Amino acid sequence: MRKFELILWGYVLKKTFRERAVFTAAKVTKKCSLLKPLVFLILGIVLGVLALLRYFAANGKKYITASLVLVFFFMCSSFTKAGSLTDNDIYLDSAKLEDTVDAADITPITEEVIQSTVPIDVSEDTEEEGFLVDIDAEIAKEIDGESFSIKDVEIKHDYTDEADTSAFDKNAWYLILVNKTHPIPDDYEVPLATITGNMQCDKRVLGPLLDMLNAANSQGIGLYVTSPYRSGYLQNVLFTRRIKVLMNDYGYSYMDAYKSVSRKVIVPGTSEHQLGMCFDIVTGYHSTLDYEFGDTPAGIWLRKHCAEYGFILRYPRGKESITGIEYEPWHFRYVGVEAAQYIMEHGLTLEEFLEEL
Repeated sequence: MRKFELILWGYVLKKTFRERAVFTAAKVTKKCSLLKPLVFLILGIVLGVLALLRYFAANGKKYITASLVLVFFFMCSSFTKAGSLTDNDIYLDSAKLEDTVDAADITPITEEVIQSTVPIDVSEDTEEEGFLVDIDAEIAKEIDGESFSIKDVEIKHDYTDEADTSAFDKNAWYLILVNKTHPIPDDYEVPLATITGNMQCDKRVLGPLLDMLNAANSQGIGLYVTSPYRSGYLQNVLFTRRIKVLMNDYGYSYMDAYKSVSRKVIVPGTSEHQLGMCFDIVTGYHSTLDYEFGDTPAGIWLRKHCAEYGFILRYPRGKESITGIEYEPWHFRYVGVEAAQYIMEHGLTLEEFLEEL
């Protein structure tokens, strides 16, 4: 009877849950001292969890508000890291692809095959087939990659813009025309420089590119480069994969599959990305490759200032019948400062500009 009275008075006098729990644990372990460490360890964990729950219950609104502010900041800020870019913005790492692709997957794309296909007649309604599109938008979901912003490096470069001394020279290296009817010459070699990680470009273009990104960043425009130089190997693998799908799954002949794929994806050897002089450029708050990018502050800034650094909007709106490629407000190509200023001021494409020379 005496023990029962002590327990009862203990519950009455110990008014908090913590005190009651400790009192009960001490009572339970009194007869078996070996259980005391284990019981009090469990009790400590339980009481700690309950204390945290009480704290966050009392201050929940404050932490929820702070969390929402942080999420909004990182979504809208140019500090958003490249890894968060959406599927359509992924830079394709050919080194990773080579580890996963067997040589048997590669079907040779010869110049004879290219010339034997029927060119796209962009004067007709091509809504069903579609214009050519940058291969990034077609394959980005297949391979992870990376991108680059000016915040990733310290700017230390000194370059000479060769376009200033030989502008409007049709044979200048920076005015080479590459499209479906003008494939890259077989002996063309790209003098590569590393942008960051596995990302590369023509070393003669690296300086102007960094200057442009730095200038935008100084004005609060955070730009990210995706899809710079892409090897012919990668372009070939990705293109021929689609041919194999049509042949194996839909019974197409090789030539019919080739014609179908070439209406949607740029043919290997005819992509500017293989030159190392063009870049897909996005921003942290709008990282998808779509028409709307052209209306963002980043897209507007690029159109207005790209020529100052030797770049042009390669595939402008309303010029699809000339370029054969849909409007791509994210795709910028280096052509030298003077040529770029002339092209952008007169609203030309590279094809039209070269025709005038």
